[in-house]
Amino acid sequence: MISQIRGILRTVTDEELTLAVDPMEISILIPEHTRRQLQTRLGELVSLHTIFYIEGNAMGGRMTPRLVGFLSAVDREFFDIFCSVDGVGVRKALRAMVRPVRELARTIQDQDVKMLATYPGIGEATAERIVAKLRRKVGRYALIVGQEPEAAAAATNGSPENAEPDVIRDTYAALLSVGHTESQARAAIDRVLTGRKKYKTVADMIDAIYQQTREAD
Repeated sequence: MISQIRGILRTVTDEELTLAVDPMEISILIPEHTRRQLQTRLGELVSLHTIFYIEGNAMGGRMTPRLVGFLSAVDREFFDIFCSVDGVGVRKALRAMVRPVRELARTIQDQDVKMLATYPGIGEATAERIVAKLRRKVGRYALIVGQEPEAAAAATNGSPENAEPDVIRDTYAALLSVGHTESQARAAIDRVLTGRKKYKTVADMIDAIYQQTREAD
């Protein structure tokens, strides 16, 4: 299984890119948001987290191996979950991912069917299925914080965030348990992670959040 690939970016088209991985050039399908991030990086060394799958119908007699690429392992993981919804295959999921994973996850978590239905290839019926199946599974993706995805990809192509995912998730749960709404908890975590400080524990992050609250009062 090919889980990551690195090479020189040769071409970027509407649905795929080509990487030069000596002695080969490999075509890789990409989401629309990734395409926009990479279209100005021709000739640069690019690293992609990948999923391998077989496209086609065995009954039709033609099966084509494909690679799908993402700038982060988190995006790849979200895509895999997204494709688990009935009626959302690989191609439809790639077209629909026109915004950062965080925004798409928040739309699902907020059960905003009308907004979700405006994404390419996602009608209202499909949007309802996505919300019904995934709204309780995408919380950790909705909490992706730190640099904006475009800046992070251009600068580091997927550097670690200011806190481990477990710390962010447990801090979020702690805020909810003391009466914060989901949007308040997300905003509080976003604020403390905009700087350079690293948070190793939930206690560290909670202290920073409430320090900001006291300073704002």
